[in-house]
Amino acid sequence: MVDPQTANLQLAQPTRGSDVGTWDVPVNGNMTILDAAGGGILTIGLNNTNVVLSSAQYTYKQIIFNSTLTGSVNITFPSTFIKTYEIYNTCTGSSAFYVSLVSAGGGNSVCCPPGETVTVVNDGTNMRFMNLDRIGAYWDYIGSSNPIWNSCCTVPPYLICNGGTFSATTYPTLATILGSTTLPDARGKTRFALDQGAGLISTAVFTSTSVGATGGAQTTTLGTSNLPPYTPAGTVAITNSGAEIGTSIITGQLNVGGVNFPAFAATPTSSFTGTPQGGVSAPLTNLPPAYIGGMVFIRAG
Repeated sequence: MVDPQTANLQLAQPTRGSDVGTWDVPVNGNMTILDAAGGGILTIGLNNTNVVLSSAQYTYKQIIFNSTLTGSVNITFPSTFIKTYEIYNTCTGSSAFYVSLVSAGGGNSVCCPPGETVTVVNDGTNMRFMNLDRIGAYWDYIGSSNPIWNSCCTVPPYLICNGGTFSATTYPTLATILGSTTLPDARGKTRFALDQGAGLISTAVFTSTSVGATGGAQTTTLGTSNLPPYTPAGTVAITNSGAEIGTSIITGQLNVGGVNFPAFAATPTSSFTGTPQGGVSAPLTNLPPAYIGGMVFIRAG
């Protein structure tokens, strides 16, 4: 009589009166499974061939993938052995290839980040990441494109902050946190912390004071209102040498006050000529010294 098994780790459950004289067989089998699940490490070399894990492989706690990828590979886990795994992807090869973890239950799959150890869970239907950043957390990534391990997951755990939209059905928690299905647009922008009503962010500069609002510009053109008030002070000496005073022409009504005694009007006026001086109102650059750091993602699900 074959002993029944537990639902998750398939441990033998001897019934009363069974395994008489052979009790060590199910006990030792259970110990082997528990030892592998609790601390076993298995290494599998990959190239471009898919792998269906055997019962001698899928019991291990940690699975290391190594060698050189020459194509993308699917690793299929059983639907009847339910547990968490530590996956360490040390494979080298083109960044165009990925290692995908698939459950035989036919649900969602995830891909292994290269050079990292991640924790995943096989629930019998889906493969899911564990212990990534909290949903809503930002991920600053030095790369210039969406890494293939993220984009090729059935449900990518990170979305690019490019102002696009996402499905609230696929990412319900993120939609609740953001209050909408529109992603922040981090392209070419500096991120400010929410001022939480402190009045440190003005709607004169930003579209609003809410998360995701945008504002600012690379340049500013100064106007007269941007200049400090200024009142000219001092005197200018003018010497009268006749009808013309240097380059100034003085005009006024000539009154005859006596013989050979000309008299000018009480308020003569002067006109001056010259070349206007000043700038050309070129925009003023606002950007401080900076560097291009890469892309910004948000943990979505």
